[in-house]
Amino acid sequence: MIDPASMRAAHGPRVFDDVRVLDFTAIIAGSYCTRMLADLGADVLKVEQPGGELMRHLAPLRGDHSTVFASLNSGKRSLVLDLKHKDAIALCKRLVSRYDVVVENFSPGVMSRLGLDYASLREVNPRLVMCSISGYGQSGPAATQPAFAPIVQAESGYEVVSQLAQGDRARPLNMGLPVADTTAALQAFGAIGAALYYRARTGVGQYIDIAMMDSLLSTMHRDFQAAFNHDAVNRVYGPIETADGFVMTMCLSQPQFEKLAAAIEHPELLNDARFAQARARFTHYNELMALTEAWSRTRSTDEVMAVLSGAGLPCGRYRHLADLADDAQLRHRAMLTEVVDGAGPLTAPNSPFLFSATHAAVKPEVARLGQHNREVLEDELTLDADTIASLRAAGVFGRET
Repeated sequence: MIDPASMRAAHGPRVFDDVRVLDFTAIIAGSYCTRMLADLGADVLKVEQPGGELMRHLAPLRGDHSTVFASLNSGKRSLVLDLKHKDAIALCKRLVSRYDVVVENFSPGVMSRLGLDYASLREVNPRLVMCSISGYGQSGPAATQPAFAPIVQAESGYEVVSQLAQGDRARPLNMGLPVADTTAALQAFGAIGAALYYRARTGVGQYIDIAMMDSLLSTMHRDFQAAFNHDAVNRVYGPIETADGFVMTMCLSQPQFEKLAAAIEHPELLNDARFAQARARFTHYNELMALTEAWSRTRSTDEVMAVLSGAGLPCGRYRHLADLADDAQLRHRAMLTEVVDGAGPLTAPNSPFLFSATHAAVKPEVARLGQHNREVLEDELTLDADTIASLRAAGVFGRET
């Protein structure tokens, strides 16, 4: 058994300790991917435009500091370069020769116009693993279509699936979570790890093309099959109302059904033709939940939870995110941690990975914009003071950082 607290230490051996990542990402999908790489020990150098990437300026804010940016970019170093300058591109290529991975989520075609596409960078570093994250992929008729998570979630069918699950609701829901962004980040993270493993075996680097559309589509298992096999699945996993709120419960297996029938004081359901066998029970699942709700509406949430959990049934109450601050399970797993930016400490989710031999945790430092320019230019690229001054005068770094 793994002790979560001991394996989330700020310092300790990590899976990607020797991996160096050059990060040209912004917003969520790319930034979360590279944050996970940093959590596992990678040295991630984030290249930002003068003034910083957009997420640095988006709410929630504490003064001028975005807490979302802090959460997505903690543990990375920061280098400011104006990529419109050819000298900045030359510096990037010099860095690529020293790095293992490049991750970017510009619109398709931008890296090629900059001269930083995989074909160009592979000439500098044949072992390079490069990953591009975009809305629809790097090629095809929709490749250049502008894309943010809400648009891809609408185009992919994801939001309509969510809408249909609400019953007779005529209008699609407003987007809640940026699922397309996060799913693409997770797919990119896994693909990069796989490519590094392949390189370790063969010495061969490669290019990875991750699309939010593809990533999201690959997650809609049941609903995709129902749509293309014309066998509608009407079973809905939704809230059960109580006298003072809502709970979620599910009943899939025969033992769970038997426990539920006893818990809601309807033992006769065991012989009801609608529910007695699994196939019939799945067909009439919504009716079973309606009977459960008729029972739960006369009881408080606390009472319903006590009865259902006492019966060994899967269940949970609906909570706000702020309610998780004192969650005993999250505390046990050290999943709530602290990172520090220019406005001070803030609470953030920790790395979700838990290994038995290596550590995984968010590195707590959030870099100031351009904080590591001098370190990179002098120590990594060994540029002399006159060369740095000349580049600065040419505007390669934007304003002084």
